[in-house]
Amino acid sequence: MTQCTLYVSMKHVEKVTEAIRESFRDQTVEASADGCTVTVTRKRLFGKRTITLRTMREDKETEAFTQMIRGMYGFFSQIETVHEQVKEKLLMQITALNIAVGIVSSHEMDDETFQRILAIAESVNGIVFLPSGEMLDKKGQLILGPGGESELEDFLVTVSTDLIDGHVRQTASNEERKRQSMERLRQQGIPVIEHLPVIVADEEAVIRSKDEIVQRAIALCLVAVYAGGIAEGEEVQEEREFIEGIISQYGAAGFFTERERAFLGEEQPDRTETIQLVWMYECYWVLLWALGYVEELDFPGQICDVQMAIDCLKEAGDYDGFYQKAVVRSTSEILDQADLIYRYDWACVNARINNQPVEGGLNDEVVLERHRALNWLIRYMDADWDDVRTDT
Repeated sequence: MTQCTLYVSMKHVEKVTEAIRESFRDQTVEASADGCTVTVTRKRLFGKRTITLRTMREDKETEAFTQMIRGMYGFFSQIETVHEQVKEKLLMQITALNIAVGIVSSHEMDDETFQRILAIAESVNGIVFLPSGEMLDKKGQLILGPGGESELEDFLVTVSTDLIDGHVRQTASNEERKRQSMERLRQQGIPVIEHLPVIVADEEAVIRSKDEIVQRAIALCLVAVYAGGIAEGEEVQEEREFIEGIISQYGAAGFFTERERAFLGEEQPDRTETIQLVWMYECYWVLLWALGYVEELDFPGQICDVQMAIDCLKEAGDYDGFYQKAVVRSTSEILDQADLIYRYDWACVNARINNQPVEGGLNDEVVLERHRALNWLIRYMDADWDDVRTDT
């Protein structure tokens, strides 16, 4: 192998250059005037070897970078694998990347050279793409290969807080909200960290419209009902005919995302994806709360009341009935819950990273799905439903 690519999510590109200099500190390192190209030279008795590292930045080469990321996303999204959770997290990571470092060696890379590249990756929380189509984490472990193979049980998405929250202005409202959330977590015996940033402030938040929330709620409920029937062993064709009748009843044909439409049309839905979509009841529950159907979002320690959730839609009878009864909660209420779940989710992720049980009685699956729904409600990163991230 003579080449590979390092991908990073980081605002300050100079940190990548610093990591390169540190990793190859015993060799000659020269950077171009614009800092985009770094050449590492290793002199030997009968010649020399060079490694050229060229940096591409999303903010400087937007079109080319976007095309590259889309191609990589498309490549990994089509891979069939039993490691669906790892794949989903990798796809999230790909969408968050903003720096690519193309690495080309004048000779075949030996293990020592590659370990230096991994040292750079570890320093900047990067991932490494190989010509074989394999993506490695910063430790050199296989995240996902072209055949669907992986060496990981889970993968932690890493996004620079500079990128996530650099556009979020600190105000009295979001600082106070953060303070109240942290105090609540402490009272519940759940770990907190002071440097976890604030979320968008009341003055700048733009909540999804009532039409958007109602339509997404209906779609999530119907997808979860359909997935639940299949998960319980019902005949796919019978379940499809049943759900198509409800879709027609609520005029919901246009409410589904691309992923949801594909699932509803599969002759034999994948078992793992089916289970994942049953969890959409938890997202639906959050939207029912946002629409006033659920009085309070209780502590996320157990799954929602599925039958009550279904009944909210069933008793409405049709789209108009469901829409007319709904009253969207205030921006402040929604932001309170979004900030709280953000900090709950950090506690869950922190426990998982350290191979520890989640403290305080949190159900990490419930937390994750609530986080997804609330981030969609507050337009986090302005992402569509299928691309909503739950960064911590």
